[in-house]
Amino acid sequence: MITRRAALRGVAGGAAAVAAGGVLAACGGDSEEPAGAEASVAPRKGGKLRAAFIGGSTESTDPTLAAGVGIDYVRARVVWDTLGELDGGKPVWRLAEVVEPDSDATTWTVRVRKGVTFSDGRQLTAKDVLFSLRTLVEKRSPQSGFITHLDIEKARARDARTLELPLTMADGFFDLALAHSMFVFPDGTKDLAKAPGSGPYVLKQWQAGRSSVLAPREDYWDRDNGGPYLDELELVSVTDAAARLSGLKSGQFHYAGGLALTAVRTERGNSALRIETPPKDLWVDLDLPMNLGLKPFTDARVVRAVKLALDRESLVRTVTLGQGEIGNDLVGAHQPYYDTGIAQTAYDPERAAGLLKEAGQEGLAVSIRTSDYDYGTEESATAMVPMLAKAGIRATLDKVPAADYYSDFKTILSTPIQTSAYHPNPLPLMIRTYYGSTAAYPLTGTKGAQALDPLIAAMNRATRDDQRRARVADVQEYLHEHGGDALFARVPTVSGAAAKAHGVKARGYADYPSLRDAFVA
Repeated sequence: MITRRAALRGVAGGAAAVAAGGVLAACGGDSEEPAGAEASVAPRKGGKLRAAFIGGSTESTDPTLAAGVGIDYVRARVVWDTLGELDGGKPVWRLAEVVEPDSDATTWTVRVRKGVTFSDGRQLTAKDVLFSLRTLVEKRSPQSGFITHLDIEKARARDARTLELPLTMADGFFDLALAHSMFVFPDGTKDLAKAPGSGPYVLKQWQAGRSSVLAPREDYWDRDNGGPYLDELELVSVTDAAARLSGLKSGQFHYAGGLALTAVRTERGNSALRIETPPKDLWVDLDLPMNLGLKPFTDARVVRAVKLALDRESLVRTVTLGQGEIGNDLVGAHQPYYDTGIAQTAYDPERAAGLLKEAGQEGLAVSIRTSDYDYGTEESATAMVPMLAKAGIRATLDKVPAADYYSDFKTILSTPIQTSAYHPNPLPLMIRTYYGSTAAYPLTGTKGAQALDPLIAAMNRATRDDQRRARVADVQEYLHEHGGDALFARVPTVSGAAAKAHGVKARGYADYPSLRDAFVA
């Protein structure tokens, strides 16, 4: 089933981190280029690439479980192709050729690409896609959380290449959901851990917690547009970020994902490596969510006071080592439909103190639940204590072990204030996940849902791009004015590549990049 821990961290969407490209922006600078520019190098066939990613005790070769563990997700992306991928927050179709809604976005039609084969020689059909979607839903995989509106019992294959997907409610953003790591495997597959894929590589050897060895497919359906270029791809499970960097520097690995942010500085002069960060739309949001249904945050003046008390530029300098940018209390910055016209929340501790006095909350004491589960959460909580004190708020920290932080969902939803790191997903999907009366993970509570629900419903019904932009903006304006998020900073995640390794691309999920076109020069 979908783990609350995975969904809260955005693992279902692929969390974020690893593209190629230019210069880091500090303190909200204007540069959109990621760090570690990769020189233009012509792809070369042959050779072996070893890449290290975080693993875990629950590693599996089952594609319905892949989104729960980093290395599993990376492997799945080259073994099983998907209906589509996300690029810049918009769908790029892969196994699907056309995806379109009816006039009211209550039924979607998917046209399956012609000429695709699985590794066992079977031709891809609409029935395979239907079986895969049904299996993802029935097994409650992380991806299934994004297609909850799909009426899977009424879905049908109209012909060999056409799928009809009725929904239980209007959803003009269902295309984003279908591009969200919907791995496809053959109809009737019994042993999912051995399911044939239509991707560029096949799994030859696998040992949980150790490594996976993959071989290229000569009959890959998309060879004319890129890889596979390698003779062999090996994915190595390494839990510790420092060990991944050490292995990269020693030549043990050609690529390493999920490195510490400090690597941007420590390895800046290392010509043997490229330290890379993703485009800004794939950065992580560092947040201090306040539950609006729990005291003292039932009073909007207290919520506003906390937002005004945070010195965001200072937090960017210290917590993100100057590599991040300030946040404006809204998820999804730099994504399509994000409203850039909303005024930035200011730093004004004097005004914050005045609001607390108006609310009768002078000398307010709060306990911030936090953990070092994600980089920057505990660090930022520590840095906030003296900031809040300037506004007259006495803050203490409830430091929870990383292993326990997301284990008790009831505690998460009954905590007045806590730190969180939101990993990127398409903005409309994030809105539905975290806000409104039907939200799966309402960290700021559901108070105010009567006003917010109609705005989200109108957003869901939007199908034209201009409608989508306007309706998402309506939701964002409400959340900025009335929401409980003190989203104070955004931070890039970091990866590294040897000078001769190329072609690793985020394609929507930088923590779990695509190695489809990877090669060694």
